[in-house]
Amino acid sequence: MPGNIISNGKPICGLYQCCRFSYPPNSLSLCGPAKASNLRHYSLTGLTDIGTAEILSQFSTLYPYLCLIAYENKISDPFDNRVVEAYWLGNSLLYKIKKSAFYNLLNEKLSLRKKLNRSDLEIISNKFRYESVPHHSFHVLNIYIRTGHFDLPHTLETMDACLVNYGKIISISKGKIRIRTQRLKQFKGKLYMEKNCIKEISKQGAHDILFQSLSVGDDVSYHWGFLTSRLTLRQRANLKYFTGLSVNLANAKNL
Repeated sequence: MPGNIISNGKPICGLYQCCRFSYPPNSLSLCGPAKASNLRHYSLTGLTDIGTAEILSQFSTLYPYLCLIAYENKISDPFDNRVVEAYWLGNSLLYKIKKSAFYNLLNEKLSLRKKLNRSDLEIISNKFRYESVPHHSFHVLNIYIRTGHFDLPHTLETMDACLVNYGKIISISKGKIRIRTQRLKQFKGKLYMEKNCIKEISKQGAHDILFQSLSVGDDVSYHWGFLTSRLTLRQRANLKYFTGLSVNLANAKNL
């Protein structure tokens, strides 16, 4: 069973954790309401209130996914930390979601029928014959347009930035974190993850409480170049597995 998202041995509030992952693209005006300063406060401090859920529920792709995961697992709160973890990192909740419910979410609530041509819709439909789950990486790699404010095709660079990725800290200095990680690459039309890449990521602000608790050797996740969470071994393994699953589905153009 999935566990709570953990930091220093303590469960983390699902709303706070969702802010950690949602603030980076929101700060770049890529998705969600124009509330970057509010999200930044929640994300930096770990403090949440009634306004936190109100802001996050306005993310046009994130919120329907969370609601689907929660509903199919009989969890009343879409911001329950197990649900948040399932979407951003991956856990066993994803296996309990009916493919028909997931497919309906994409076609009806996210209006893919209006945004994609018939050929692309057929490719996506065929993926549901296999292991398709409502993980963030599925949407990044298998839906051919950016969500949020720009209905434009993804590039390799935007897909790599939009993926929630993971790495091991090798140094920390002046608000910057150097990690050993991997990046999305393409060879002969196929996506793959290039290993042993060195990358520098940023804390989310001057007083980022998560950054202040990090140490060299920690496993962390990041999104759009910003630190998002410290990972347990289980969480890192889940993120690697579900991202790999999405890469394989993206490469299967003619299932």
